[in-house]
Amino acid sequence: MTSPSSPSGTRYKPARPPREAPGRLSRLITQFVAVLVLVGVLVIATGVAPVSWIKFERIDDRVRARTQACVFFIVPYHTVWVDPVSQIDTRTRAGSVTRERRSGGPDHYSKADDVGYLKIEGPAQTSEVPIAPSSLDSVEEKAQRFLADPQARELKLFVVANWTFSLLFSGLATVFFGIIAGSVVFALGKWLWRKIGLSKPRR
Repeated sequence: MTSPSSPSGTRYKPARPPREAPGRLSRLITQFVAVLVLVGVLVIATGVAPVSWIKFERIDDRVRARTQACVFFIVPYHTVWVDPVSQIDTRTRAGSVTRERRSGGPDHYSKADDVGYLKIEGPAQTSEVPIAPSSLDSVEEKAQRFLADPQARELKLFVVANWTFSLLFSGLATVFFGIIAGSVVFALGKWLWRKIGLSKPRR
């Protein structure tokens, strides 16, 4: 049997059926992976110059300290306990200098920001907390004053490794994470509501 031809003499080819759209499960997996990648990028961005919480507490005649480096300001990813605290010191690491060669002109030099560290030392454990050099002396003074005062019971300190980078990236990352988390919760709630609504018997 011959294929039908059009009036112009060209052979008629039946149209191919359209390809099926990806299944709902595939779309959900893709979206889930995309959310995980985005959250991972935000975590890495906030971990480069973290914000930290330092807690000193006096128990009887000894002082112990807990340091927590956090992402999104409040989510700790690295915790160190120093018990008991025997000494508090500081150190500063100079920022590295990068040289950019330019043809036909003088080379360009750029220097990274310095980084300060509060060293909380104990007999078996030491914690070094990155702190912006502009705040290092003030933080050390508060910690030393607490260590020397037998009547002081507790001291909490919020410190940043770099005021611009830590607050800017942590703030933006926290906002984006809040939007993502809110969107996921809203989508999940909508899906559950739809399932519950469909499962109810109709009168």
